[in-house]
Amino acid sequence: MLRDFYIFNPLKKFTSVIAVTGQNKATTSQALYCVLRNFFKVSILKEKKRTFFLKGDILIIESNDFQEIKKFFKKTTMPILVVTAFSEIPPDIDFFASPPSRLEKVIKLVRDLPSIGFLVLNFDDGTVRDIKEETVANVLTFGFKENADFRATDIKLDGGTNFKINYKGNIVPVWLNKIFGREQIYSALAVAAVGKALKLNLVKISGLLKHYRSLPGKMRLIEGINQTWILDDAESATAFSMIEALSVLGEIRLEDLSDEGSGRKIAVLGDVIGIGKYTLEAHETIGEKVVEVADLLVCVGPRAKFIAQGAVSKGMSHQKIYEFYNSEEAADFLKKELRKGDLVLIDGSQEMKMEIIVNQLKTGAE
Repeated sequence: MLRDFYIFNPLKKFTSVIAVTGQNKATTSQALYCVLRNFFKVSILKEKKRTFFLKGDILIIESNDFQEIKKFFKKTTMPILVVTAFSEIPPDIDFFASPPSRLEKVIKLVRDLPSIGFLVLNFDDGTVRDIKEETVANVLTFGFKENADFRATDIKLDGGTNFKINYKGNIVPVWLNKIFGREQIYSALAVAAVGKALKLNLVKISGLLKHYRSLPGKMRLIEGINQTWILDDAESATAFSMIEALSVLGEIRLEDLSDEGSGRKIAVLGDVIGIGKYTLEAHETIGEKVVEVADLLVCVGPRAKFIAQGAVSKGMSHQKIYEFYNSEEAADFLKKELRKGDLVLIDGSQEMKMEIIVNQLKTGAE
């Protein structure tokens, strides 16, 4: 619950309250704040960070607490609800669907939106997309698929992510510096849609997005010890997200990160927890993907041994695989192993505390 985290003048009215909900709410709210603070006085209320005074013209709320969102929507005549997704995003970016039961409370909130309000929906999530039938508010959609109002195309990776936003025949290039992954692209698309609702210029939004910096553990590229690079995806992991992170590792060109273009790609992967009866198969599938993209594999945790098994089954040598019980042991090994030009992906479930490895390998302030 958010109610213990804030204080504000009960008579305060906001020009707009933007509520962000769903699986990608953290990155989306952060990207919104990065851009909108250049046009308005903005406060942001995040689930994992205390905010003691809310002020300004725009309030951004990151929450899955719909009663709390409804309470704040009463503080504005222009509520904007951004629904990202409520299910895992499959690796092939095909249409997917959130469980309808998880959206019941969202639908109740959507039905209360006024006609002056906006509903911003992830078009690729079929169940989320269908919510548009439940509202009289203005609806904007975003995604990778055709017919999304704000659509991402022409995606290329180098020292970050280049892509184009297509909106009603207008095409605007976007550059996300040292940031990767579909979650980040979705967040940028959502920012573009909210910007449209607030009558902002799409070209200006694009220019500001290159200054957006991802949250720790959310597919960000940071400098590591010994002139190495770390692809930090340590905040959490699912089987789908880890396979996507490995795909990104494979697509990044080492020559885009340093003049020499030398070095190795190293996958440091912890247990993926919460898969249940599919634990063995999922981890082995991840290991099979590692062989396609990495020179070395470092496994962390008891379940990660199945990642190693999957890699070996596809031809990776035992000499290129290292297994450790916890993150501390893996960090100690990597501090000695890393050399100039290496690119290291660090990924795993929150319970594995993979951020310990990131913190020990990164250099100074970011």
